[in-house]
Amino acid sequence: MSGDKNFNYRVHYLADADDANWRTYQAAEPLAVGDVIQLSLGFYHVVCAIKQQKTGVRIDVSKSSQDAEEALLVAQQDGFI
Repeated sequence: MSGDKNFNYRVHYLADADDANWRTYQAAEPLAVGDVIQLSLGFYHVVCAIKQQKTGVRIDVSKSSQDAEEALLVAQQDGFI
């Protein structure tokens, strides 16, 4: 399909970083701070910051959680949003 545009992000983990984590994320719609996304191994993270850098756009994401609601609560408790 022509006209499809994906938004590509580099992922920076504010917690839980390890080699198994995804380093990039692609979305059909642009992300905003406070959005919950599902990353590696099915865990959910909250987008805490979006930073334009020379090499592209980086998203900072919160600690991983089992579901979207928990992810929002954890991000709020940790002071990320």
